[in-house]
Amino acid sequence: MDRSNKNDHVKLEPSNPMHLLTEDLLGMTQVPPVLQERVNVSTVWRWANRGIKGIKLETIKLGGKTLTSQQALTRFIEKTSSK
Repeated sequence: MDRSNKNDHVKLEPSNPMHLLTEDLLGMTQVPPVLQERVNVSTVWRWANRGIKGIKLETIKLGGKTLTSQQALTRFIEKTSSK
């Protein structure tokens, strides 16, 4: 019996928010503790909605909640720190 996923053919690229589902998900209120309380949760929302210099924090809506991932947070910090 073949148990392959019917979505195995879907390529999950960084521009596709669905790739966040394969990463370590965080709620928006969980981000400040990860950053050792160096930012307020309102700053995290601003990063997701407005971004910094055109770079936005990757998010996905799931079950009415907005989520990001540890990896997306790392990518966001790396991209915004180098500019």
